[in-house]
Amino acid sequence: MMQASRFGNILVAVDGSDQSMRAVDIAISLAIKYDSVLTALYAIHIPFGERLYSRSIWYKDFIEDIRKDSGGWLAAIQKKGKENGLEIESRIRETGESVPAEIVRYAREDKADLIVIGSRGKSDLEKLILGSVAAGVLSYAPCPVLVVR
Repeated sequence: MMQASRFGNILVAVDGSDQSMRAVDIAISLAIKYDSVLTALYAIHIPFGERLYSRSIWYKDFIEDIRKDSGGWLAAIQKKGKENGLEIESRIRETGESVPAEIVRYAREDKADLIVIGSRGKSDLEKLILGSVAAGVLSYAPCPVLVVR
């Protein structure tokens, strides 16, 4: 009899949207079931590339705003983990490339056994863009991907 796959290291891609928070709930359930390490990753696209603007006021303000905006829902993710007896690592990664490429890169580096991601993100405008994030991750992921609706 074939044994079910064990997901020792689960990565959940988050952006604060309702769908990504649902993805967190599913990832928590799976992490509990498989006794997994769970990491929540927020990949941020830096327009024009961080190297070009790394010393500028604009860049520092931009990153500070993102960290302020994400602080509340990243804390909510930590709280959900604690309520379920699970320590969730939070990571924020900045990229001048694409968000899907950064998620895939992180999954490779972290040797993720499973990526959990919402099917689309925050706003109506971003539905198209963030829908393509899930599609991009599905196309290039080094491991199975669970897309949550």
